[in-house]
Amino acid sequence: MFFSMLLSFLLLVTTNAVAADVHVGLVSNFSEISTGTSNLYGGYFKDGAQFALEKLKSKLDQAHLKIVFDEFDYGMSDVRVLEAAKKAVQSPVVAVMGYGYSVNALLAAPIHHDLKLPMLTPSASANRLSDFGRYVHIGSFSNKFMGESLAMIASQKLKLKRVLLLPALNCAYCTDLSTSFESGFKNYGGEIVKSIPILTEDKEFSDLIKMAKSLKFDAVLVPNQELSSARVISAFVNAGIKTTFLGGDGWGENGQEFTGVLKNLEFTGYSTSHWSSDIKTQQFSSDYKKRFGSSPNDTSVLAFDSMTFLLNSIIKAKAITREGVEDALNSQSTFEGVSGTFQCSPNKAPKKKLVLLKVSTGGKAKKLEVITPSGGV
Repeated sequence: MFFSMLLSFLLLVTTNAVAADVHVGLVSNFSEISTGTSNLYGGYFKDGAQFALEKLKSKLDQAHLKIVFDEFDYGMSDVRVLEAAKKAVQSPVVAVMGYGYSVNALLAAPIHHDLKLPMLTPSASANRLSDFGRYVHIGSFSNKFMGESLAMIASQKLKLKRVLLLPALNCAYCTDLSTSFESGFKNYGGEIVKSIPILTEDKEFSDLIKMAKSLKFDAVLVPNQELSSARVISAFVNAGIKTTFLGGDGWGENGQEFTGVLKNLEFTGYSTSHWSSDIKTQQFSSDYKKRFGSSPNDTSVLAFDSMTFLLNSIIKAKAITREGVEDALNSQSTFEGVSGTFQCSPNKAPKKKLVLLKVSTGGKAKKLEVITPSGGV
């Protein structure tokens, strides 16, 4: 009788177990407006993470886990990125997601690696992020894949021969993507006419336009973030330079900063993206808009996918510790996200399909085709 009562008590305790608090860090520009892309006060990033948490609530409840988001803000300051990473390390979080730009992620990665706190950047794509090893995880495909894909499109499909490069010198993503494109384009027999560095904050381009008019090229690579890219394209179009423009995922998928500057200007461009709102994501977009009152952008989609990946790892972890979560993150070989299927390698950028967009009047983008990396996904 005693053992029967004890068993019933233990079953009751197990069934009604109190969910354990699990702290997860969100790291972004919460206190300042992004000066380059459509991620006002880290809002799209945070909404994507929150939406993932809500979608996985039942699975978390079954595992008796209660996720608590701890926010670490770095505004738009490189110094504060380092401070935010150190604060996260000293906090109770078992992992963090954030550092959306390559320059942020590259600054934070050594701290996370050395002090053994798993970090997952949803959108930073710098090739060097795959060099750190344990504790650094990437939710985006790499600049190498983007650059090589753009080079292939430029050479093989658009039949371009001579390209002018305009990378922002103070942007790790921009210079990285430019280098990857240059290498790929040369391999296809293309010529890089010149690489002219600019700065992300540049607004006046009279000297650049004068130099460009003295050169012969049939396309311009603008491998920069939304606002910087839009300003450059606007300057070229208004100066009467007719050419094809090329860019990476920094242009966004119909990003507000990009279209806001370009408005009704007529031009032709091609850029890359992680997703397109017109390919099999209608239900996600509808649910997201109903929840937050606005349509998702690429930042919110990548945040949703990365947080889903992280939370699934926490659920699967044998121990809810930093090491346990790290082991679980590395154990996932595939993942199905809104932005497509991920083929995962431990601490490396995943293999994912890339969406090629055709960009035209006013900066409006439309899906042109989907590119699969070598080896497939």
